[in-house]
Amino acid sequence: MNYNQETSLEPLNPNNSLETRSEQLRNALYISLGLNSDDSLMSEDEWVNIDSDNNFNDGEDHVENVDDDDDDNHYLEEEEEEEVGEDREMSNELNEEDLVIGPITGMRFSNKDVMFDFYKEHARLSGFCIFKITSNKKGNDIVRYVQYGCDRSRKPRNKHVTKRRNCRARINGILKENGSLRVSKVVKKHNHQLEPALSRLMAGHRSLSKSLKRALIAKDIAGLRPSKNIRVIEVLAGGPENLGCTPKDCRNFILESRKLQLQEGDAQSLLKFFSDMQQKDREFYYSVDVDSFYRLRNIVWVHSHSKVTYEEFHDVICLDTTYLVNQYNMPFDSFVGVNQHRQSKLLGCAFMSSEDITSYKMVLSMWLGALNNVHPLDIMTDQCDSIMSVINALMPNTVHRYCMWHIFAKLPMKLSGVLDGKIAKAEFKAYSS
Repeated sequence: MNYNQETSLEPLNPNNSLETRSEQLRNALYISLGLNSDDSLMSEDEWVNIDSDNNFNDGEDHVENVDDDDDDNHYLEEEEEEEVGEDREMSNELNEEDLVIGPITGMRFSNKDVMFDFYKEHARLSGFCIFKITSNKKGNDIVRYVQYGCDRSRKPRNKHVTKRRNCRARINGILKENGSLRVSKVVKKHNHQLEPALSRLMAGHRSLSKSLKRALIAKDIAGLRPSKNIRVIEVLAGGPENLGCTPKDCRNFILESRKLQLQEGDAQSLLKFFSDMQQKDREFYYSVDVDSFYRLRNIVWVHSHSKVTYEEFHDVICLDTTYLVNQYNMPFDSFVGVNQHRQSKLLGCAFMSSEDITSYKMVLSMWLGALNNVHPLDIMTDQCDSIMSVINALMPNTVHRYCMWHIFAKLPMKLSGVLDGKIAKAEFKAYSS
């Protein structure tokens, strides 16, 4: 560099082109600073990488202004950027030091479950919960991209909601050629206070172990009231903070387990009835699902005439889950079709222990098994996330629709405070027709 060179700034001619004026300004800047054209304004140890969104990646965590509803293409383009940090293969056994530090760009995990468990345990130590924000799959259900983030990342709907904080803390993982998932981006900053001491009370970190479940059931059968049952468990664990769940979780599990414990003779009577039906009609089908304690959980039965009817009329099926058996509080499901005379035909029935994904998957699998795995063309159900995910997994080619009756029934509740129920029904009916 020549530091003795005098600066001579010539006035810019406004008639010149923009490129010419820019070149003149650039030359004047280099002359005034004593730089050559190949010199850099940064030190040799510094570098800058500008991503596809014209943002600087300088190795620090930046909160991005990315909307939760962005499509997967945006994320995939984002992961092709040059990343900061060295690649590091992570073992399936979680290291305490790594858990405290948290995820770092370049970490490699054998699969998405190991990545999720690692981030979840780091979140528990730090004082927040996580969930899956989005993922992208290719053939054979192989995840090629996944994003996990803070459970407060959703945008607030109104000022009264405290859970939704639009937090941007998250990690991105992308599938590599060897089948591992590489952490491509990490955002660690939260816009809310972290509470490590309260992690045991957060929904994402609460769970009942198998030994705890067995102890609760044994003491409930022995006749202990739920309150005393839970108190004994807390004493044996050395305090409620060592349970891994809340007393309310224990009480809910006790009440749920009671639903599965049929009164003496009820289960035998039901199974005997199905056995007698099968002796009279060899085509009668029934299937019983039990839990790990060999208690009745889900039951599906299909008559022979229902099988014949389904072979001819499986175009549109309605799964009705609005019935409830009061004594055991078990949902009753019915599969109904329509024949050529527009008459409703019963195509199967089921009792369920609970309306969750596991129960719906078991019931639908047993029902399809009774009908030679012939999938209906269309199926109508209530608006339920559990049913929707199971239908997408078991019957990917079946068109899933919501029942109009259920939609009208929920309109007053969904639009309460916004529009009168009768007006909403009339407008919706006019629009749908």
